[in-house]
Amino acid sequence: MDADPNFRLKAFAVIACVLGVFLVTFVAQRVYFWMRTRSREDIDTSRVEPIVDFGLLGIGLIVIWLAVEALVLSLVTSGLKVQPRERQKIAEIEVGKLDKQTDQLNLLFYPVNRAGQRLSTQRRPVLTSGNDFELVVEVTEWRGAWTWLGEGGFYQFVSLGGFDDGSGNTPEKTKLDSEDVPRTAGATLFLRKPREWEVRQPCNEGDVYDVFIDPASSELEVTLHKASE
Repeated sequence: MDADPNFRLKAFAVIACVLGVFLVTFVAQRVYFWMRTRSREDIDTSRVEPIVDFGLLGIGLIVIWLAVEALVLSLVTSGLKVQPRERQKIAEIEVGKLDKQTDQLNLLFYPVNRAGQRLSTQRRPVLTSGNDFELVVEVTEWRGAWTWLGEGGFYQFVSLGGFDDGSGNTPEKTKLDSEDVPRTAGATLFLRKPREWEVRQPCNEGDVYDVFIDPASSELEVTLHKASE
């Protein structure tokens, strides 16, 4: 069973929430005790320091807000795949049939597990046209100050289909498993703006192509896995 990729983000949310609640409670307790005892001469109580107390109160509220946003972000990104930190295959594309007379192109798209093995149950047939295919993947990376919260960025497959060469015949594209990720305040704070990477590859019937994400640049790479015989 794979570890939760958002474990550190959730742990940060819990710790930040506890710290924020402690600060708010500490200030509230100081103010409450001062209000109850300020008119009594038999009790020596410290005075309320507005700058310090309101400063701590503001910090506590900000920390609680960060905790809530981190928790929401962990839920929003729970369905996304985690970008590997090392060069690792993320999918395979097999050219099933290329009929140049009818301009029909049949593709099979296979996501893979961390061992690089096909997930046959998630196979997606793609019917399009042309002599090239185009794969679009959306990649979302952590902002520099928050990279320690996750194992890597996130990615999702957007579409696969033929390549539009500008001739006027727009080939069909099949939407894969992509979803619109809400740009919440937490997503804007912790994550960079999503980027879409496109890769175009010529097709030969029977060929299988491996899809990689470069961990340094987050760009797509497609290499030939097995040439047609």
